[in-house]
Amino acid sequence: MKKSFLRAAKKVFAVLLTVSLMSAALPVLVNGNQSKSEQKEGQGAENSWRYKNGTPIYPGQSFSRASKPYSNAWNKVNGMFVNDLGNPIPGAVKKGIDVSQHQREIDWEMVKASGIDFAVIRCGYGMNQTDQDDDHWLRNVSECERLGIPYGVYLYSYADTVEKAKSEADHVFRLIKDKKLSYPVYYDLEDDSLLKISNSKLAQITEAFAGRLKANGYSNVGIYANKNWFEKKLTNKTFRKYPKWVAQYSNLCTYSGNYVMWQCTNKGTVNGIRGNVDINFLISSIPAKNIKLSKKSLSLKKGSSYTLKSYIEPKNSYPSVQWSSSSSSVASVSSSGKVTAKKVGTAVITGRTGNGKKASCKITVIPKTNKIKKLKKSGSKGIKISWSKISGVSKYQIYMSRKKSSGFKRIATVSAKKASYTKGKLKKKKRYYFKVRSYQTVKKKKIYSKFSKVKSLKR
Repeated sequence: MKKSFLRAAKKVFAVLLTVSLMSAALPVLVNGNQSKSEQKEGQGAENSWRYKNGTPIYPGQSFSRASKPYSNAWNKVNGMFVNDLGNPIPGAVKKGIDVSQHQREIDWEMVKASGIDFAVIRCGYGMNQTDQDDDHWLRNVSECERLGIPYGVYLYSYADTVEKAKSEADHVFRLIKDKKLSYPVYYDLEDDSLLKISNSKLAQITEAFAGRLKANGYSNVGIYANKNWFEKKLTNKTFRKYPKWVAQYSNLCTYSGNYVMWQCTNKGTVNGIRGNVDINFLISSIPAKNIKLSKKSLSLKKGSSYTLKSYIEPKNSYPSVQWSSSSSSVASVSSSGKVTAKKVGTAVITGRTGNGKKASCKITVIPKTNKIKKLKKSGSKGIKISWSKISGVSKYQIYMSRKKSSGFKRIATVSAKKASYTKGKLKKKKRYYFKVRSYQTVKKKKIYSKFSKVKSLKR
């Protein structure tokens, strides 16, 4: 009797133990959301260009010099924030950091004393589950509020549906509803799992996240992504509505669109933080006083391209330049200043700052350069010159000299239908040098190609 009772008691205990262990393994759910295992997300699941299985990776800082970076990189020098070259960072007005549990316990008093102006704190990742709150969120936000450090927050997203995006918004709201944010709530779009989602679907997901927060009184929502994502993935017009926080680990942010914050490195050092930390700059639109272009005039062969550079004064003014062409059919220009020669003619490329300062470059698109294909003796005193034809030109001009580098004189102008010309009355045992060019008449003006390479023949 006692033995059977003990056997029954052991079975009951085993069942209770199993149930207990299963219960302990389940995350705490908020508002009935799916479990962590079903979502396949959470700490340790982050995979992107800067995470591998939840661990930060360092894809490489693109410094401008091969040696060590400038000793005061990313600090304020003579009243201006400078990059790794010691050059002013255009539009940078405040320096901040973004942190998560990866930075472990931070000495925020030392951080404030080091000159950090603001912080962006990760509140969590994924849907509205307490086990997906950032482990150091509460301490980080409490310390910032205690010390008066302005801050914003970000949430690392896995949402591939509108409903999950709403849950992620609820996750943020649950954690910030009694907090005092000075900076936006940023939606962190970087996880590799989002790459399979279409541009339009990702725009719907973002709208759902922002809309849910707005319904709860938080309309200041921005987007975090790297430059490549903003240029190639987040291109739907929906994303133009939100302040952009651009990650580009380089000495300069080259994103041509509007942005409010630049994450310049993930290898920053700040007193009070052990190890690496991301450094960010708040970018403000400082009015430009002047703008100059790298060229005032430029000749380009049809089909070629050239990127104009803009130089704005003062050096720390916002670098955004709007480019335009007076005739895009002749020469078009991209948002980054790349000019493409499309057909023979002239056009004016203009770079204009946000406050209306402008500079221009006159582009002359010239015909392609042809080649002298063959020189051969003709008759007793002649040389026949044959060249490659160029489509669209009006005529060819042939030049000759007794010297290789000087003394050339035009000896003939022939129809564009021809591809050869014979020069007679030449002296025997003398060497003659030839070169050819074409021109195209546009609006009664001749636009000349460059000369072909010089070729010679002894008569």
